[in-house]
Amino acid sequence: MSRNSIAIFGGTFDPVHHGHLRSALELKETLAVDELRLMPSHKPPLRDRPGASSELRLAMVADAIADEPGLAVEGRELQRSGPSYSAETLAELRQDCGPDVALIFIVGSDAFNQLHRWQDWRRIFDSAHLVVLERPEFPLAIAKEVEAFLAPRWVDDRAALLAEPCGNIHRLQLSQLAISATDIRRRIADGLSIRYLLPEGVRRIINEQGLYRPESQETHH
Repeated sequence: MSRNSIAIFGGTFDPVHHGHLRSALELKETLAVDELRLMPSHKPPLRDRPGASSELRLAMVADAIADEPGLAVEGRELQRSGPSYSAETLAELRQDCGPDVALIFIVGSDAFNQLHRWQDWRRIFDSAHLVVLERPEFPLAIAKEVEAFLAPRWVDDRAALLAEPCGNIHRLQLSQLAISATDIRRRIADGLSIRYLLPEGVRRIINEQGLYRPESQETHH
């Protein structure tokens, strides 16, 4: 079904946790979009290989948001055999949702600071708006080539993102929970509890599949 506005919140989600989910919900409310899709990346070009398989990360996200209206899972990047390039994914999404839908791609400031290293990064704006989720530990440090390209595209009013289908950029701050997937994986490896850091269904999948334990690292890629 075509929507008037769709936001895409990408990440490795390795595993998805309450920090991701609270941010997703606040982003949906703050941006006032019809739907926010969490999109696990298959093989992030600029990050280490995920600890859990694409299929299991998708299953964990789907389980985590199953009862939350307005949140959905977007699995198209997992259908690729090679690296996940955002410009390519957003072009596909634009083709699917049509020319009139406002499509918003959300990235953290840590990823945004590497935008100049992304494959065909300028093409992103042909398909979508960009929302930069500012993280205090990663202040904006924009490369010169990116800064010049983006200068006329910044908008202060979030309503401007919904007024056009694509092409603009907006910065946003949220009260993010101090939970990290890296810490969760470390706790599992050390035999410590991860209860209350992520949804119970996600914890169950991790336990059933034996994810993130030292002996499992070679068997769940």
